[in-house]
Amino acid sequence: MSGPPKILFFARGFQAGFYPELRPEPGDDRFEPVYVTLTREEAAQVRAKGCEVAACFEADFDAIPPAEVPDNYLLTSLMSERFLGRYSHEERLVILGKEIAFWRALLDKHQPVAVCNELIAIEISEVLLIEARARSIAYLAPMYCLIEGLFYWLPDPLTLSGQSLDLPEPSEASLALADAYLAEVRKSDYKPYYVRNLASRRALKPLATGLAKSALWRWRDQRSRDATKPGAFRYETYSEEYGKRGQVFAASFRQSYDALGDIPETHEIVLYPLHQEPEATLNYMSEFFSSQVATIENILKCLTAHQRLVVKEHPVDKGALLRPKFRALRERYSNLAFLPAEVPAREILERCERVVTLTSSVGWEAAVLGKSVCVMGEIYWDSVPGVRRVSNWPELRDAMRTPVDRMERVTPEGARHFVAALAQFSHKGRPLPNPKLYDPDNIADVREAILKGAGIARPAGER
Repeated sequence: MSGPPKILFFARGFQAGFYPELRPEPGDDRFEPVYVTLTREEAAQVRAKGCEVAACFEADFDAIPPAEVPDNYLLTSLMSERFLGRYSHEERLVILGKEIAFWRALLDKHQPVAVCNELIAIEISEVLLIEARARSIAYLAPMYCLIEGLFYWLPDPLTLSGQSLDLPEPSEASLALADAYLAEVRKSDYKPYYVRNLASRRALKPLATGLAKSALWRWRDQRSRDATKPGAFRYETYSEEYGKRGQVFAASFRQSYDALGDIPETHEIVLYPLHQEPEATLNYMSEFFSSQVATIENILKCLTAHQRLVVKEHPVDKGALLRPKFRALRERYSNLAFLPAEVPAREILERCERVVTLTSSVGWEAAVLGKSVCVMGEIYWDSVPGVRRVSNWPELRDAMRTPVDRMERVTPEGARHFVAALAQFSHKGRPLPNPKLYDPDNIADVREAILKGAGIARPAGER
């Protein structure tokens, strides 16, 4: 094709505002962006930034003739998708066929050298990955590096697992970055950036916003129930996500939590950090453990008579354990304790030597502090020597019954080498939500990293 190479941007969510900022500066002919959106609202955001939208799945949905869905087409399954379960199985197959046809037509028309999107979190992104791979098109999905201000491209956007990373030997500069980072993590008052300045659980503004959006999404769900009705189809639904805000707000006046101090010192505490729901780390990175009720119940069955499982809420999902599905679980098991989001994870780690997690960052903090950590999901630190990967419940039971002083641990040198190697592997920039996302320097850094990932990095204006 004539003209500069194209990069297809699937501008979903916050990316509908950010990706248009990455378009070439005047005089930069290194690439041509192609913007595609999932929803009509995202298409409007891209256009408001002065960019053309090549296609919008929701807007084009009615006119797309569905492709035949091959056997074993998806790399995961229909059930991994978190939004489309409200449609019948027959409708799901039609939607999947339309997703396939949608991406095939766009990729064949524009022939991009790369597509840029997040890690696989929904079905339509997985279809994009499958079709891009079939055409040997690079799929660029960013992931935060542990060092603030750095990120890396996931070698396999379907997994966060460290097993997919081919990390280089770190330089002295990267080792220095690792030393500074680990010194911060080991401080007793350490808090990751995402738990700072959060609203209180009884703040009225988030509650009012949640209730209003819950009503809006229930109305939208009702209108989009019949996908065959012209203009009705909507991919996403957030009814449950916003609806639970009112549910847990009311429950906070009726239900109580357990207290860490009430657990006898003679009982060994095992920590399970609860994940926010819904979340890609559950649906895709922990595909067979995505039901946290079932996961907690099975962890309990792996414990010894003198162990207690402490489940702590995610800091941004306050009140999650007050929901009926979790309260019913708490009432059935005597060796289970629930702690609120406000209890610092570091306070619990002072009392426990074992952590069981799917992909929680608390598991990584625990590993850095020398605790025994069993990981069951796919996360970037799951292959660090000293972290025990667990793939089934008998394996976890064996780990829980192994005396804690005989369990493997991450060594300080092992943690240092891993963090430094990850920094060495990374690019400068912040392409995911953060306070500096729209800083001009950050936009320039991310743009250059994309061009490098696409294999077309060269000085602007050079031919």
